Amino acid sequence: MKEILYVLLDSFADHEMVFLSQAINAGETGPIANPKYVNRVVGTSMEPIRSIGGVRVMPDYTLQNMPSDYAALVLIGGYGWLTDATEAVGPVVRAAMDQGRLVGAICNAASWMAGQGLLNNIRHTGNGLEQLRQWGGGNYTNEAQYVNEQAVADGNIVTANGSAHLEFARKMLLLLKNDTPEMIDRYYTFNKEGFVKLFAPQPRFRFNTVGLFTRDNKAIVDFYTRAFGFTTDWDGIQPNVEMWLGDIRLILFPRDAFAQMVSRKFEYTDGENGTVELALDVPTFADVDREYRTAIECGAKSVLEPTTEPWGQRTCYVADPDGNLIEIGSFVEG
Repeated sequence: MKEILYVLLDSFADHEMVFLSQAINAGETGPIANPKYVNRVVGTSMEPIRSIGGVRVMPDYTLQNMPSDYAALVLIGGYGWLTDATEAVGPVVRAAMDQGRLVGAICNAASWMAGQGLLNNIRHTGNGLEQLRQWGGGNYTNEAQYVNEQAVADGNIVTANGSAHLEFARKMLLLLKNDTPEMIDRYYTFNKEGFVKLFAPQPRFRFNTVGLFTRDNKAIVDFYTRAFGFTTDWDGIQPNVEMWLGDIRLILFPRDAFAQMVSRKFEYTDGENGTVELALDVPTFADVDREYRTAIECGAKSVLEPTTEPWGQRTCYVADPDGNLIEIGSFVEG
């Protein structure tokens, strides 16, 4: 049975390890009789390690006598990563990465990795790009692959910010294959959203996405990226495109490819599409005006200039390059 090794330094953050370690050792109804892995604590010595909350933990190993074969090395954040205690950690982490082992680092531990140059070839996150710059100094040269997400997995390396204990646990559990993806997601949802939501009656349907049938995928991708900040991992080749803006998911598919797929011909609006719209909220009236101008500069056609309506909303309409209507609005004057 392989071990998961948690590297703890004095003043470690209690909350950053509990959801991962708990899922390793227990299921929904109690401790697992034969867990897939065993949790073990690694310290700089065999002396008790005190958490930020004042809890004392006895290490199972030191950095010098820890086993050479293990399932994962987990660096738990806290204030100890600002001290000289980290000097002994570096060789252990480098060896783990060289061997292709699963390594997780959360909060200040991820910032420490930036300072060691250990994030320079992988997609990663942490406590904000500014902290990675401060901790990393000249050793951190990979701002281009920083991802502004709670937790990021790239190969066998998982990084997370200090509020991402659940997201961190989920990514680690998935890479460890500790359970089925469905059960791991269930564990995440239970702890993230609570008992009531998890066991609430489920609706027959869950809204999925908004789809647009396009004349030119590239033109529409360029427009929504530049005008509104949508992101995509589209390779520029595949006919199906997924784009995201926060929780909004937008899919694009070429009109001719869709007609071929369903073996029928469709008629499309010539000019502006007066059937549906995409509605985007912005913080204030001033943002409506600013985003309207930006959209026009990015190739949108004006349909309704910014107007304050009798019901208290300032709104405007533009049409994207395919004629789809987009409303930009706010109810906050300021």
